[in-house]
Amino acid sequence: MTQTEIRPAVLTPAGSRLPVLVGVVLVAVQLAWRAPGVLRSFFREDDFVLIVRAHEQDLGWSYVFTPLGGRLTPGGLLLGWFPARADAYDWTVVAITMLVVQALVSLAVLRMLVVVFGRRPAILGPFLIFLVTPLTLPVLTWWSASLSALIPQLAVAMAVASHVLWERTGRRVHAIAAVSWVVAGALFSLSVAAVPILLFVLSRVYLRPRRAPVLWTLYGFVVAVSVVARLAASGWNAPDPATGVRFLWRLIGQTFATGLIGGPGRWYFGRPDHGIALPAPALVVAAWIVILIVVAVTVKARANAAAAWLMLLGYVLAAGALPALLGSVASVGEILGGQTELLAGTAPVVALCLGLATLGPDAWPRLPRLGAIVALAGVVALAVWSSSAYTGNIRTQPARDYLGTAAAELARTPSSVQIYDTPVPRQLMSSWFGDYRMTSRVLGPLAGPDLRDAMRRPAPAADPMVFDRTGRLRPMTLTTVVAAAPTSTPACYRLVAGRIDIPLAHDLPVRKYTVAFSYTATRAALATFSFGGARVPISLDRGSGVRYLQAVGGGPAVRISGISAGAGVCVSGIRIGSPAPRP
Repeated sequence: MTQTEIRPAVLTPAGSRLPVLVGVVLVAVQLAWRAPGVLRSFFREDDFVLIVRAHEQDLGWSYVFTPLGGRLTPGGLLLGWFPARADAYDWTVVAITMLVVQALVSLAVLRMLVVVFGRRPAILGPFLIFLVTPLTLPVLTWWSASLSALIPQLAVAMAVASHVLWERTGRRVHAIAAVSWVVAGALFSLSVAAVPILLFVLSRVYLRPRRAPVLWTLYGFVVAVSVVARLAASGWNAPDPATGVRFLWRLIGQTFATGLIGGPGRWYFGRPDHGIALPAPALVVAAWIVILIVVAVTVKARANAAAAWLMLLGYVLAAGALPALLGSVASVGEILGGQTELLAGTAPVVALCLGLATLGPDAWPRLPRLGAIVALAGVVALAVWSSSAYTGNIRTQPARDYLGTAAAELARTPSSVQIYDTPVPRQLMSSWFGDYRMTSRVLGPLAGPDLRDAMRRPAPAADPMVFDRTGRLRPMTLTTVVAAAPTSTPACYRLVAGRIDIPLAHDLPVRKYTVAFSYTATRAALATFSFGGARVPISLDRGSGVRYLQAVGGGPAVRISGISAGAGVCVSGIRIGSPAPRP
């Protein structure tokens, strides 16, 4: 064994279990500390897409291999399918599940540190930093993000522990376990593909590497498949160099740097249920001063400490920055650098590399040890403040109230009522989610089968209903895009050969429209409404009235054809636009 090789410390049997027991207690404290914030959170944005897809699709290859929010996470979609199908909007079940997985992650990191460094009290320092870092908090309050972040953290810690055990013992079971954990993690997040690179550096610098061409070939195969899958799922969309540099500085220079010392301290809430890191400039400067001091002291005092810090920086770049840099940064911009979700998966590696840089066969002198204890207390205090600032500003009650009210409305609404599609409020989903944010899809899981089908394909009606911003059903009116009325006297569009052609003021692009037309009929009649390629059968009552319908169409004119003979239909006006609650 070389002098620089990492190895367990030799402890007396009486004291060997104490660090592990203390670590387990710290895990329990972490869960108790974070549980109120997790339980107070709620579903948001991508979560609704996951729930909608789980209700609209059976569990299969197409479902699990369709990216969610730009992330290819077949494992996450597989796990999410079951609670989404069982009870669409039961946050308590989801929150408890996330807390249980977080407990497993924390225990896995503790095991990793014990395997790599031994059961020595000094491992509690890196472990405590892992437990309190706010970088992992936002994913615990966001279901779809946790599905692609928590299991990868577990996989990283377990893969490192198994690989180190294999390097030390040569037992094949540990090699199989290491590869299996890497594969499992990659099914949840392709960023886990960076783990084999981490293991390669760990072996070459800190261990006596074994000759294992098959193992490293398997590792390389996982990396290659993950890269190909990532490119096939969302392609390569690099930003311009200036935007890329600003993104890297914000992600690593601000968010990650302050996260290492317990920051960011301050958050920006563009939405009431989700914040991004916005550290104060003074805290950024302080973070870099602390980081430079720690790096300088450890590099001087510990062999290969520099390799540990470079390994950490490389992993953050490969697993946190690079996937976003080649994906969303070009469209979203540098603000993405404030998303701590990009860095959550690096937390176990932070603990590992901090241990590699600070823990050695000999103890630190008294003064550096005292300084480390003071610095650790400061990190914990700042982390508690940062975490409280985040969870204390989350506002989920509007979304909870909306879904609760809508569920109550749907429970007492017969399937004969026609509910027309409108977007859910922004407090649930932003406009860029397209059709996924329509009430027929978001609220469909809350309705019975018949009413759910009616919501997805509402029939023409004289008095349709829509959901207002509070989740209540209201009579519908139109926000008009274009309107037309005849100029003749009497005010009727001409009925020629059983059809009525109505020209519009301008050509409308093809999309989903809601149409209202006023008419009179001498007797009940059947007809067909045509708009571009859309054809909708309608029925008209005797007398005067209004018919509403929804259709995906477009063009410069509409046609009502196939009108029952002798019905004497007169269309006196038409409006095309979007549905809205009647004032």
